Amino acid sequence: MNRLPETVNHQFNQLFAAIGQAGDDLKLAIAEAGLVGDFNEIMNKMYDCKRLQILEMEVKACLKRLDENRTNKPQAEPISVRPRNGIGKNKRAKLRVKLGGKVIEQRTVSATFVQTLSELGLERVAKLNKKLSRIPLLAKTPTNGYHTQKYHQGWYVTTHFNTPTAMKMLQDIGRELQIPITVEKLGSERT
Repeated sequence: MNRLPETVNHQFNQLFAAIGQAGDDLKLAIAEAGLVGDFNEIMNKMYDCKRLQILEMEVKACLKRLDENRTNKPQAEPISVRPRNGIGKNKRAKLRVKLGGKVIEQRTVSATFVQTLSELGLERVAKLNKKLSRIPLLAKTPTNGYHTQKYHQGWYVTTHFNTPTAMKMLQDIGRELQIPITVEKLGSERT
């Protein structure tokens, strides 16, 4: 799909995001219907979910066929660019957050970030009205077409950031909530 014009590629990405969000909404509706015991509604929502999955598979198959037809034409070979002088992207950067007597350290920066916000209290953090990349840090509904949000305890947490931004955001939140917090960056291997 990356060989399509940028605007077409962007539209397909939005379509896939919308299909994913619709699927998530259907799964939530199925869970709610299950809690109520409405088995007829469960079956209807499962049927709609299956239809969405089929739609997504058919669109992906069309894109794959389009890509195969285009690859028959001669193309220039991609140029490999390697970073010089050890400059590159951090390989396994992690965060360690000390919050009171508790240490929070997950596999990824975003997982540590989300877990820390959870420990601080998602309701309390939401009241601060913080934004990342012009997107609310915490929202009850996902931002349309925005892929870097993690669903956690009923909230959509925006995780579109680099490590220094995540560190600064956590420190700012701790300061505003008047909670002592220490944020350390771990692992700075270069690729």
